[in-house]
Amino acid sequence: MKQLFHTDSEGDRVQPVLSILLSDKMIGFSITNKQGNSLYQLAYCSVNEWTDEELDCFFSAYPVLEEEYYQVLISYSFRRQLIVPASSYRKNDGGLLISTLLGNSGSVSVVSEAIPEWQLYNVYAVPDIVHDRLRRQFPKATFRHQQSLELRNTNAGIEQGCLQVDFTTDDFSVLAVSQSKLLFSGSCEYSSPADVLYYLLRVCHQFSLSQQDVQLQLSGLIDSNSALYKELYQYFIHISFRDAMWSGTNEYPAHFFTSLNDLAQCAL
Repeated sequence: MKQLFHTDSEGDRVQPVLSILLSDKMIGFSITNKQGNSLYQLAYCSVNEWTDEELDCFFSAYPVLEEEYYQVLISYSFRRQLIVPASSYRKNDGGLLISTLLGNSGSVSVVSEAIPEWQLYNVYAVPDIVHDRLRRQFPKATFRHQQSLELRNTNAGIEQGCLQVDFTTDDFSVLAVSQSKLLFSGSCEYSSPADVLYYLLRVCHQFSLSQQDVQLQLSGLIDSNSALYKELYQYFIHISFRDAMWSGTNEYPAHFFTSLNDLAQCAL
């Protein structure tokens, strides 16, 4: 495990909410107020492989995770994920759908999450070693998937269409929406800007979204001075960053942590 970012602020923490985000190669957490608009502490780490030792290392590195919290929220962003219509989905079909369409990959827990606002289900696989540990560690936690949260936070009514793209250390997720319809949801590994560009252009072509008109909204680990951003700017005109809407740090770009902020603002 390698720490990528860390920030900590002093002061009273009233009704603190712990939000944890995990993906195939990354884990991060934030501690915020109940409204999710004030950030107290945050850390992001890269992960080589999900093992008991790696999880032990993470929790040992941040003893603050052992404290009492008003609420604990956990979001998964693992790539083995499908969005399916609620009208044709039966809960017992989740494991079969994942294995048939995405293949078998180790010992996993298959989770089905309803998205009633869209009349959809998000079906996703989580490594057992991760899901079991977190349920033991945080028995009262609420679990969600990142793309379910992004669907609730997307501006789907844009007539020209919108690509909402979130980056981690070595993969990215994409939501394509237009005229209040979900066109596409998926994620992919990448090793070069060309990989990302190919994927996004393919989505545009498949759903007849114009590169000149579509809104490209970026969040996660992408810098405005990076080769990746400059490459995207060569092909898309309307590019913006979807920033985290909390106060507490100016140390890093606000859009780096939008996914954690989306999660934190789900606190009751």
